[in-house]
Amino acid sequence: MSRALVLVLAWGLCAFAAPVSPSTPDNSAPAVQRLSQALATSVRALPAEAPVALYLSGGSAELRRAVGSVLAGRLAAVGLAPTLVDAPSAEAAEGVARAQGARTLVRLTLDVEAGALRARGDALGTWVNFWSGRAPTRPAKPSGALAESVDADAEVLALASLGLPPTSTGSPEGPTKSIRLLGATWVRLEQPVAALAAGDLDGDGRDEIAVMTEADVSVFGADGRLLARRELSALPFSSAPTREPFGVMAVLPGPPRLAAWSSRRAQGEVLVLDKGRGTLRPVGPLDGAPLGAVERGSFVPGQTSFQAEVRSADGKVQVLPAPFSTASLAPPRMLFVHPDATASLYARPGAPPTRLLGLGTGSALGDLDGDGTPELLTTSALLQPAPDVLRVHSLKAEDPVAHEPLWQGSLPPGRALFVVVADLDGDARREVVVGLWKPDGTGELFLLRQGAP
Repeated sequence: MSRALVLVLAWGLCAFAAPVSPSTPDNSAPAVQRLSQALATSVRALPAEAPVALYLSGGSAELRRAVGSVLAGRLAAVGLAPTLVDAPSAEAAEGVARAQGARTLVRLTLDVEAGALRARGDALGTWVNFWSGRAPTRPAKPSGALAESVDADAEVLALASLGLPPTSTGSPEGPTKSIRLLGATWVRLEQPVAALAAGDLDGDGRDEIAVMTEADVSVFGADGRLLARRELSALPFSSAPTREPFGVMAVLPGPPRLAAWSSRRAQGEVLVLDKGRGTLRPVGPLDGAPLGAVERGSFVPGQTSFQAEVRSADGKVQVLPAPFSTASLAPPRMLFVHPDATASLYARPGAPPTRLLGLGTGSALGDLDGDGTPELLTTSALLQPAPDVLRVHSLKAEDPVAHEPLWQGSLPPGRALFVVVADLDGDARREVVVGLWKPDGTGELFLLRQGAP
């Protein structure tokens, strides 16, 4: 059975397992259920006359089917006898609904934007009084605009990204696959993010996400479930700790291990994920701050930055123009973002760097369009952006940020200080995870999946 069919059937079962009353919101329920509950309440308030026809457009076919199934279940539970209408357009849906005997037509457009699942549309009566003269008239009620929105979740992003055909658009040096990212809150944290890393830690072909806070290192699976956690309290304190939580992590190959070092601790450690036991087991110390699989650096004492040099496995040292706060390595390319919002981009180790301007601390290299060349992802360089924005630039241009981005979108409130690219599903479609510092002092992981252009 295909993954798309499993997801749609699961949402259909949720429609019948959900409570009959559509009036009581449940913020812990999946986003599709919450949106369908809100829509059912609005339709009942019109009031709608049974039978009700539903026409949905926008989004992916799987997302439309999921919302349609759950919404139909909600409306059926209150006696509105819903049916789903298949029509080439919203205008044509009226005639189809009338031919099927519906008395009310609900037309909705679905989309996922700014971390929310939204439905917009209208409802109208389909019965027409042909005896009123030359111009047929429809009843004044039910009629009205419908607009509902709920916070999206990981399941919505999975549905929205299923079955998407490849498309093309222009780039600075020729055609490339288009990029559109749909985002949702993925994991909420009690503390701000200090470091973020992605990689396959259990050898199953899918990446896990590791997040460091002031207190611990945690590993999350593709569904946002906590797999393991390691407290940092066992490590000795640094003699020159940073005021804000800060650190670095990297996934080491063969066998997969997680290297982690908090700037508030005197040493880092190498950890192995034991998913069966739900533990991160330490297997040894680190000889330097893990910037990559084999690359090492050193913290600037008391500052949230690294010394201006990088050591490779063969002992060679790459001297950088200035200390840096972010390192992202997609061999042979290397990106280092400096505290003054400039960056040094190396095409390969030892080559002279390209100087980039206006990059945020939350920056990374990652191949989102699958063409073998990584893209540059970066957030706002402002100290307090409102809101922060994620931009995706092509590296095919000599100065990537001098050109219009391939995609850009707003992020939730907070400072986006960490960005990683991962393959959470093992399907070769890369996801983006953004680590946010929230205004209330907590942290958040914001997940962005590729959606229909």
